[in-house]
Amino acid sequence: MSKSKIMVLTALITFAFAMAAIGNAVAGEKFKLRTVSYTTKWEQLDVPGEEKHIIALCEDKGVGVNMEGKTFGDGSVSVQVGLFDINVKTGLGSMHAYGEVTDRDGAKYYYRSEGKRLRGELWASYWEGETIIVKGTGRYEGIKGKATWSLYPISPMQAYTVEEWEVELP
Repeated sequence: MSKSKIMVLTALITFAFAMAAIGNAVAGEKFKLRTVSYTTKWEQLDVPGEEKHIIALCEDKGVGVNMEGKTFGDGSVSVQVGLFDINVKTGLGSMHAYGEVTDRDGAKYYYRSEGKRLRGELWASYWEGETIIVKGTGRYEGIKGKATWSLYPISPMQAYTVEEWEVELP
């Protein structure tokens, strides 16, 4: 084989490996987490002129357990603050929240989340929504990711959330 053909072949092989490496670096890892949380603060105001319509600010704390995929988030501790707009009379509701998740090694990622109320009484409401990672620290510096989630009530002030993540780790 001539020297020019070997160089072309080497360049093609190098290009193929580079593309595979880039593809693997960009592809998101999929994880499924379950987070059990407890509402530590709940402040609620009635909307003037609208019966059974409330605005609430809350704080939740939780612990995450990995259910599927790699060990992302397993044993993580979360703190979330959220704003809820709930019309108990119509059953409609929305929420916007921000949170911090700390892994066992102290690395953190921060997220924003929004969702909607599906059904149920005030303290027994089922919710679903989406989460986007805003930034990370430590080994999560440069993390990107998003999740869909469903929240299921356990008892007043306690719930569990099933989160299906797609994450690009740095």
